This record gives sequence, C-alpha cells and structure tokens, in this order.
Amino acid sequence: YISVVPSENQMRLAEKPFYCFIHFGMNTATAREWGKGNETVDNFTISAVDAEQWASVIKKSGATGIILTCKHHDGFCLWHTEYTDFCVKNTAFGKDIVKLVSDACRKYGLDFGVYLSPWDMHDKRYGTQAYNDYFCNQLEELLTNYGEVFEVWFDGAKGADAVDFEYDWQRYYKIIRTLQPK
Repeated sequence: YISVVPSENQMRLAEKPFYCFIHFGMNTATAREWGKGNETVDNFTISAVDAEQWASVIKKSGATGIILTCKHHDGFCLWHTEYTDFCVKNTAFGKDIVKLVSDACRKYGLDFGVYLSPWDMHDKRYGTQAYNDYFCNQLEELLTNYGEVFEVWFDGAKGADAVDFEYDWQRYYKIIRTLQPK
C-alpha cells in the first residue's frame, strides 16, 4: 500500500498530457537561439503576429494548451509590463503578444500557460534582491492580467558567465499558488 496520491492539480494535468510550447520573442526577430542581453527594442522587427492561427493549428493537432515564452533569457518581455522598457509595448509592433495568445487560447478552448525565464541577461538588477522583487512583479503581472493560467514554466538556466545568484523559488511558488491555485 502506498500512501502518496497525486494532488487534484496533478490529476488535472495528467488528463491533458499534450500541449505545445511556443518559443517566440526577441530571438525570433534576431534569428538566434539565445539572445546576448545587448538587444534593444529596435531589434524586435516583427510586424505581424497571428495568434489565432497558432491556436487554431494547435487545437487541430489535438493539443489541449499552449505555453508561451513570455520572457526568455534575453530579458525581452512580450507583454506591456510596468517594470521595464525592454518590452513589446516600446516596439514598432506595440501589441501585447501575451494577451493576443491568451485571448486566442480562450477562443479555441485551449489552456494557457506562461514561461518566464528567471535568468535575465538584460536587466542590470540581475544578481541582487532587487531583481527577485522585479521578477516577482513580472510574475504577478502574468498571473493576474491574462485569465486562468494552467501552468507556469521556469528553468534554472544561467550562462557560465552569469552572476552567481540564488533564485527565490519558494517566493515564486507562493505567488503562483496564491494567484493561480489551479
């Protein structure tokens, strides 16, 4: 007899095992896998995003959700964040891509999730407690402005030359469990 049983959230996720990860952002515009941290908003040259087309194709594939890379290691934010100018609102495109994708997910009956990179090569606060505060503020924006979020995805990546810095995982998880308990 095993006394460990899955939580309600784990069971819900197990019922929908196939979802898609959309890795889109500054790297899409610069044609690189990883940014370098020295990009500017002018490097984001994307002029059109058809999130409904993405959602439609993903729905037809049989997937049940989308996780969007809202901020990758380069630090560029795909939403209208209040905490940095290094975001899509300051580009020629200007539209909130996180909103476009979350709205398309709702329209096509898909779950919506977010990926937020803890490593940020662009932000000068990285490596300080002020950065943990900044990151938490961004996490709160993503968890309160786009409806229900079925998954929050992090990685612990840091470049070899990145500042030795401890992410405040317990604080991040507490924000998630408070703002998006499912």
